[in-house]
Amino acid sequence: MKKYILNTLIALGTLSLTSCEDVIDLQGITNAPSMLVVDGNVTDVSTNQVITLTQSQDYFTNGTVKPVLGATVTVTDSDGKIFTFKDLKGDGKYVWTPTTSEPKIGQVGKTYTLKITANGETYQAVSALKRVPKIDSIAYQFDEARLNQRDDDKGYPKEGYDAQFYARDFTGIGDCYRIIAYKNGKMLEMSNTVAIAYDAAIQKSSGAADGLIFSLPVRSTISPQLYLAGDTIKVELRSITEGHFDFWTQARLEVNNGGLFARPSANIPTNVNNVNSSSNKKAIGWFGTSAVSFSQTVVDPKKAQKGLR
Repeated sequence: MKKYILNTLIALGTLSLTSCEDVIDLQGITNAPSMLVVDGNVTDVSTNQVITLTQSQDYFTNGTVKPVLGATVTVTDSDGKIFTFKDLKGDGKYVWTPTTSEPKIGQVGKTYTLKITANGETYQAVSALKRVPKIDSIAYQFDEARLNQRDDDKGYPKEGYDAQFYARDFTGIGDCYRIIAYKNGKMLEMSNTVAIAYDAAIQKSSGAADGLIFSLPVRSTISPQLYLAGDTIKVELRSITEGHFDFWTQARLEVNNGGLFARPSANIPTNVNNVNSSSNKKAIGWFGTSAVSFSQTVVDPKKAQKGLR
């Protein structure tokens, strides 16, 4: 997790910004105790699984985020199978690598427990691996860039192909997802535009979007910028738990919180807990589990559609 999403927001999340004229004492931010920051997600894909451990820093601290070294990191599934993660490069990235006999960790329907022993403390997080629907297709049309797709400093195309993906949510209220788009192999998602869905909608609902094709606001999240002819579009649809959905919702709110009508900041939730409840050494971040479905296409002007809605 990026430093400014977790370390900064946790610090700011303890403040109550009730008025643009209030005087805020920043002493608590600069002297905030350092905490373990966990960024990890186990999937059902046969690829390296990574859990990143860093140490939080004061809000005004500049410099590189400090990795947590020498930790013991394991993930245990609900059948008792233990997977050991190793920090192979001494950079705080603890990795499990698939083998012929063990091609993957994740399996839909199982529950996974992360255990971390670091700096004399033991932390734990639990997450269930949920189902994910198949992506049916990716469609695109030629168009001018909308305001939120423009960025002259980064050279975003002013006209090109606006893409959507199509998939149908499962029947049953409460399926949650994260959507990640790639352009020519590079992830397009930015920290302030994390794309998530609750059932087929962009926000939580009381079942109104259950079992439907994903709504237009969800489908169009794969186009934070336009694509050009010949670009490769890849879409990843990941199942996440409802708790993980709440984590991303709050993180996104805090990243975009500001201006004259900024609301009071709130703490970002975490599912990582110190097993010693009396310890004052806490953790932040999230350990997640995901089933993943993929779809990919190359933009061909001859296959562009019209009137996509």
